[in-house]
Amino acid sequence: MEKLLLTPEALAERWNVTPATLSQWRWNGRGPLFIKMNKGVRYRLSDIERFEEQNIRQNTSSAFKVILLTKENSPCDI
Repeated sequence: MEKLLLTPEALAERWNVTPATLSQWRWNGRGPLFIKMNKGVRYRLSDIERFEEQNIRQNTSSAFKVILLTKENSPCDI
């Protein structure tokens, strides 16, 4: 089975961000999984789609609550 790989430039265009933003996310451990190949970076389409699905939010507060629950391990009212 052939795996479709995207360059940082292709992913940046897909998400309307800069390649520098993707580089910063890789450095900080954010964003989708990536493959380091020699001096280049590639993203598997399956990992990109999984990342997109995992980050669907109904509203902005749902993302904030997820972060708080993860860091505090208990619910809090905002």
